[in-house]
Amino acid sequence: MTGIKTSELRSHFLDFFGQNGHTVVKSAPLIPANDPTLMFVNAGMVQFKDLFVGAETRDYTRATSSQKCMRVSGKHNDLEEVGRTARHHTLFEMLGNFSFGDYFKEEAITLAWQFLTKELEIDASKLWVTVFGGGEGLEADNEARELWKKISGLPEERILDMGMKDNFWAMGDTGPCGPCTEIHYDTGGSTHPTVDDFENGRIVEIWNNVFMQFERKPGGELINLPKPSVDTGMGLERLATLMQNENSNYHNDTFMPLINLTSSLIGKEYTRSDKEDDVSMRVIADHARAAAFLVADGIQPLNAGRGYVMRRIMRRAIRHGHRLGFKDLFFHKVCSEVVRGMGDAYPELKDAASLIEKVAELEETTFRRTLDSGLKILSKEISELKDTKILAGKTVFKLYDTYGFPKDLTELIASENDLEVDQAGFDEAMQAQKELSQGSAVGDQAVDTVYKELAQGVGEVEFVGYEHEDAPLDSREGTWRLREENGSNFLEVQTRIAALIVDGKATQEAQTGKVEVVLNPTPFYGEAGGQIGDRGVIVTDTGAKIEITACQKPVDKFTVCIGEVVEGAVNTGDQVWAGYKPEVRKEIRAHHSATHLLHASLSKVLGDHVKQAGSLVQEQRLRFDYSHFEALTDEKIRAIELDSNQRVLAASDIQTEVLPFDEAKEKGAIALFGEKYGDVVRVVSMGDSVEFCGGTHSKNTKDIDIVLVSREEAIASGVRRIEAEVGQSARERTKRTYSNLTTAAQMLNGEFTQELTKDDEPALLALNKTLKTYSDFQEQVGKLGGQSVCVETSAAAPSLADDFGFEAAQAGRDLWQALLASVNGRGYDEAHTSTIDAGGILQTLKAIQDANKANDKELQKLRQAEMGAQAGDLLSDAEDIGGIKVLATTVSGVNGKGLRELADQLRPKLGSGILCLGAEDNGRASLLIAVSKDLTSQFKAGNLMRELAPLIDGKGGGKPELAQGGGANAAGFPDLFSALKEKLKG
Repeated sequence: MTGIKTSELRSHFLDFFGQNGHTVVKSAPLIPANDPTLMFVNAGMVQFKDLFVGAETRDYTRATSSQKCMRVSGKHNDLEEVGRTARHHTLFEMLGNFSFGDYFKEEAITLAWQFLTKELEIDASKLWVTVFGGGEGLEADNEARELWKKISGLPEERILDMGMKDNFWAMGDTGPCGPCTEIHYDTGGSTHPTVDDFENGRIVEIWNNVFMQFERKPGGELINLPKPSVDTGMGLERLATLMQNENSNYHNDTFMPLINLTSSLIGKEYTRSDKEDDVSMRVIADHARAAAFLVADGIQPLNAGRGYVMRRIMRRAIRHGHRLGFKDLFFHKVCSEVVRGMGDAYPELKDAASLIEKVAELEETTFRRTLDSGLKILSKEISELKDTKILAGKTVFKLYDTYGFPKDLTELIASENDLEVDQAGFDEAMQAQKELSQGSAVGDQAVDTVYKELAQGVGEVEFVGYEHEDAPLDSREGTWRLREENGSNFLEVQTRIAALIVDGKATQEAQTGKVEVVLNPTPFYGEAGGQIGDRGVIVTDTGAKIEITACQKPVDKFTVCIGEVVEGAVNTGDQVWAGYKPEVRKEIRAHHSATHLLHASLSKVLGDHVKQAGSLVQEQRLRFDYSHFEALTDEKIRAIELDSNQRVLAASDIQTEVLPFDEAKEKGAIALFGEKYGDVVRVVSMGDSVEFCGGTHSKNTKDIDIVLVSREEAIASGVRRIEAEVGQSARERTKRTYSNLTTAAQMLNGEFTQELTKDDEPALLALNKTLKTYSDFQEQVGKLGGQSVCVETSAAAPSLADDFGFEAAQAGRDLWQALLASVNGRGYDEAHTSTIDAGGILQTLKAIQDANKANDKELQKLRQAEMGAQAGDLLSDAEDIGGIKVLATTVSGVNGKGLRELADQLRPKLGSGILCLGAEDNGRASLLIAVSKDLTSQFKAGNLMRELAPLIDGKGGGKPELAQGGGANAAGFPDLFSALKEKLKG
């Protein structure tokens, strides 16, 4: 079956094992679920880890998959080998078949041999096998050896024994482990193969069967597992290369379209050699695959964690494009080719196609600027080297880590300048940064064993919140009641405590204090999909009570309520009443449904590259993170908001369905990045919005009432956040906004007599400051005999009807935000706000601000004139001290700025001499010292300031001709002037 395409090979493998009783399981996302030990999924067995250790059960005992994997961190970091060898990759696909206590060695070997030699028709004479030959007190796996001889008929010399390093697998220092057997293929040569050919690359491993039959306990003891399992893996790229008669993975039909595209774009021939140009094309092909899949699974290039690794991969590819000679952006085109080639097998690539292209384009644009900056920095560093011919390792690392400047490029430029790189210094700096690319603490929080064990015993927890949201009590399954307590209503169902957890351990009884409760069934929604977990109460007929503060799902379909026993005691097995506040749930439902509508509106207004990157749904607000690459204008925000509210007014029924995954995708359901979905999923539809979702929702979009955006901002490169309120929260905010506008109008008209405090709205405090400035300017201009600009105010706040709708809410919000922007000196959309400023609040504020500018200008003019007159009077007080003209005195009615202006008038009139002027402003002393240029060789103003300022309990500094300072003790001026004069007498 030579010449088979990679896509056909993948399907053939899955079909074969599917026909042999295996459940075909979709590839998990690259981000491991609930595993802080891994940065990325790096093997096919990762998504089945809990099945192997018995912490989870599923409705199948044998499975098969083609799993996308990444090996770019920790012990699997072979990044520098990518493109230089035939088989090193960052992203690869691992074909696997798995048995969870079902079949074992004989069937695993039989299936592997049958697939390779019968299905794929691989020449058996080219195959070699290795088995575990014993070691560290373990006997050789003679059972596997005998099975191979019986099943394959291979001669003894082609079944080789290998030790612990090669043919014994362990999940870690403790846990499941066991011998493995590998199948190898002889790629051919001029001589008969030998054992040495396993090391030199002629004989290539294509399949690994791990027989997990032991569990290693702390201390090293091995015990037999009650249900031995099988974990197998085979690299799809490597197998495709073999089947297509190629000698390098890069030359199979997965990589060559990417290489050919790169070759065509740059206009250089790919020669299948080890030349640097060919290496660069292979690196670009490999890294484009990795980048596309990472974006499709919700990763963005960042400076930490997974995003840091992704950025390194992308920038490494772009750097190779730079050395190939690309002047124009190219990387996004190669990433788009990945989508075209692999989108049928991995639909998430097609779903994120436009996003993948935009992320790649933005990262290349950014990194090209970085390269230019790095070259300038490196050139400067090299020019400053004097007696050494070594470029400091910390410099190389700073360029590499802070600026993303490739180390190999630094080394190349260094060699061109006859310099060496301080490798030891670079390694030391790199070691300090290692945590950025290691797997520790980068995954989700690990699931405690107690939850997994309880989930096995209790089973799936039934959530009874979906179908009962709006149904009358007497029509519901089970026993329900509505109970009032301290003015709050609780909608409660009669249920049973299935488990209790105290201090991380399962217990039969819980008394006063912290507790975790598992109810089955449960009316409480466990936090998921961005929706917060429910709060509520659990009560018994005997008077015990648990206050529930949160609900979570540490294990899929297993809800745990977190709370505190406040009265009595409860026991596992107790019948209880458990319930939540229906008014709170109603608001949560409305906010969750609005999140879906907002997602649809963002996509419609901004483009189909918009993908959800996270969310938070509470009863008072919603937060939605999404992929986008520029700040939203006010116009865009209003367009998104308007579209969402039009969807609300469409009064679409909100429908939920449970469908097979593939059917849901065909219906157009949007899956969220990085989420793991089973074969059956819940789909929520409202109008043309169709999404996978397990949350609670309103019955009809009209129940959402109003969607009002409150905030929009960037939270990471390529990721933005929008916040909004709906329903009652939006109405309450709108009422507060209109009340604040009324207050603002009263303040502008001089009708507001209350004292504001620091806890009042910042916009009102800023407005109050503007009005005080207006009043102060008028007073000061009047005192100096000038004529101030006055404003006739007649601002009126807009009114709000009791039954207001979205338009009124939006108009009030926009007017308030424009007012806030104006009082803080920021611009706003005048064209839009002019239509909502019917009462003239903004016009009045602008008139007052303009008056403040005019009055400030008039005040400065008057002060200048006053100072001119004052300067003439002051010069008469100048003294001759040691042959130097000195004016040392205090002046009134000026601040620090006024002293500078006064000095500017006095210095030319004084001529050669020294000025020392003091003033008191709001309890603080201001000091200015000026020395004419001809005297600065004897006395410097800055030095005099530092010496004299302590006499007014202050400090200051400046240049030889002028210095200013200040202090807390204006009473010290006489002593300061005396000290200056004594110094001049000399």
